[in-house]
Amino acid sequence: MHDTETSSLTSSRNGGARVQGLLLKEPVRPSRKDSSSLVVATAIGLGNAWGPYQQAGVTVGHAVVLVIAPVALAAAWRWKTARWNLLILLVWLLGATFTEVAVGDSAHDMVLVLSRPLAVLVSLCGAMWALQCRPAVVRVYVVAFVAGLTLNIFLWLRIHPTMDAWKYGYGPVVSLTAVLAAFALLTRRKRAIATLLVISVALVSLFLGFRSEFMIVCLAGVVAMLAGRREARINWKRTLLVVVGLISLVAAVTSTYGYLASSGELGAEQKYRWEGQSQVEGGVLLGARPEIAASYVIIKESPLMGRGLVPDVSHKTRSEFLGQLRAGDADFNERRENYYFGKGLYLHSVLFQLWAETGIIALPGILLPVLLVLLALVAAVKGGSGAYTLLFAFLFAQLGWDLLFSPWPRLEGLYLGTAATAAVLYRGTWMWSRVDAP
Repeated sequence: MHDTETSSLTSSRNGGARVQGLLLKEPVRPSRKDSSSLVVATAIGLGNAWGPYQQAGVTVGHAVVLVIAPVALAAAWRWKTARWNLLILLVWLLGATFTEVAVGDSAHDMVLVLSRPLAVLVSLCGAMWALQCRPAVVRVYVVAFVAGLTLNIFLWLRIHPTMDAWKYGYGPVVSLTAVLAAFALLTRRKRAIATLLVISVALVSLFLGFRSEFMIVCLAGVVAMLAGRREARINWKRTLLVVVGLISLVAAVTSTYGYLASSGELGAEQKYRWEGQSQVEGGVLLGARPEIAASYVIIKESPLMGRGLVPDVSHKTRSEFLGQLRAGDADFNERRENYYFGKGLYLHSVLFQLWAETGIIALPGILLPVLLVLLALVAAVKGGSGAYTLLFAFLFAQLGWDLLFSPWPRLEGLYLGTAATAAVLYRGTWMWSRVDAP
């Protein structure tokens, strides 16, 4: 099982792809095909730096995948789980198209809505091809992918500057980079350096006021530490100790952050946020997201059929929605109505936002990739792989938080599709290793 830490995806069996560990102990002269694969993998990754329609999250990298669509689809179709994912995403795409036509959204809004399932679909196919290539191609793809995301954030922030560039830009990408670097270190048994790297990036998020990212990275690190055990069976005393440690961590972070924020040590903006959230029940932990409770008001009117990006919301529904916000937000005022209904419905949650826009048909396409990452995490924990547990715990926590507490980020399709691919391939590796075990 430990050989899968540095495996590549090489062969198929019984009509489906089989993953075998491949450790290249001697240098192999690259062929022309390998060189072409390196170029394409680099183009896909770096192509994510820019797109013709940045707000939609569709990039040049997606266009490169469409150029090699037959090869990418073939790579994805080898896996039964990937086939189901592709079909569900196609259903989401068709359902979103039907909704947009039915509600009469503008061409601009239609492109934005349809780009979301399309970005997940194309990202999945591109990653399925790249991650089944030789190890050298995989490494190039991963590095180019992270570089492309970072450049995308840089270019976006130059056009749309913000006072909190870490939270609304670099934070998740840098955290992902640190986790991938720690993953590589753990596969080489350099646990101390990997731990120091994870702790460092978590503390950066904490002191820059990005509490959720701090907790996500810490959670992934602690779960990885537990999974990287050497015992054949789960040590329940150690598990209990880790659970108590996580609870203590949450309490310590809340207390420490509260003191620093209220005293103004983290700046005027963080002080303002803390004072407002402290007056809302559960606001300190959840980031004061009364929009989630208010989402029920919007969805209950049309739970099956979507309302489009800019829906026609009745005065009664608006009043009830704003009433929920007023009850859960100490800083609420009537002028914020335009914030939620001015340029389209804004529910501050990927799950409820897409449910309200596209209808219930969108839910399987959103939830399945996150579920696949969870299953891969369970497999990594069972296999005792600290490196893969760190990776999938981080991805699951990040995607799960976004699912409930964040609006659809521009690059969410890239994250969902690529994370689902990694989960499918790793879980296939783990299952075959169990079948082949003596």
